[in-house]
Amino acid sequence: MPSLRVAVLRADDHHHRYLESMLRSRFDVVFTAVEPGSAKVRRLWTRRRYRDYAYYRYHDIRRRLTGKDRYRRDYFRHDPPMYLGAADAVTVSSINDPEVSTGLAQARPDVTVVIGCSILGAKVLDTAGDRIVNVHGGHLPDYKGNHCVFFALYDGQPEKVGVSIHHVNQGVDTGALIDVVRPPVHGGETAEQLYCRAEKLAIHRLVGLLGQLEAGVDLPAIPQPQRGRTYRTRDRGPTHDLRMWARKHGFGRASRRRTAIPGTRPAPETNA
Repeated sequence: MPSLRVAVLRADDHHHRYLESMLRSRFDVVFTAVEPGSAKVRRLWTRRRYRDYAYYRYHDIRRRLTGKDRYRRDYFRHDPPMYLGAADAVTVSSINDPEVSTGLAQARPDVTVVIGCSILGAKVLDTAGDRIVNVHGGHLPDYKGNHCVFFALYDGQPEKVGVSIHHVNQGVDTGALIDVVRPPVHGGETAEQLYCRAEKLAIHRLVGLLGQLEAGVDLPAIPQPQRGRTYRTRDRGPTHDLRMWARKHGFGRASRRRTAIPGTRPAPETNA
């Protein structure tokens, strides 16, 4: 049986590289395009979106000062070894650069896997093949966009902490669902801890689903209910982080909001 031909469109965070590593360890990765986070931030500045630029910078500084970036790097520093610079990978200033659509057209993948990139334009969508799959760091359809695990906890909905695997269409996180992976929530975890746990579980789940696709079992496609909200990076600011800190340390009435799902027992954690 021929190996599944996979294209990867990703950003350059630690779990994005981990996903590529897992795919390369199992399938024939025929094309990879990397859109660095720094390139996305530069575009905000050149397009004079100064408010969005400031919030991206805030979160970059916040993550470095609080050790969350180091935590994520260490969490995803496991087998298989990271493919930090695959010879066939191309680095682009935008995932919609002509180099990406040209590479996809030449590679002709069976499935294109997306994680962390900007919204795909029409040309890339047309050349990425019939199956384009996104790994979204939130519980769809309720939490679209960015910082979805944080806002699920902020809203007092730990049952809505999850990472979704879905088909890509022209909307923002609106394509048909393949699976929603929910990590065990024991109570007391930070948003970063739950996010990393859910992302790794979802990556391993995706590899299993693609293995089934390789064997002839097509991916599920469940239409999303019409509900939920799309969160932008600028929707989470210092005030939100201070309120979460206060809740965690028992200040104010909000601290009594539930932090675990009543009536459930934590599931054993795997692949994390």
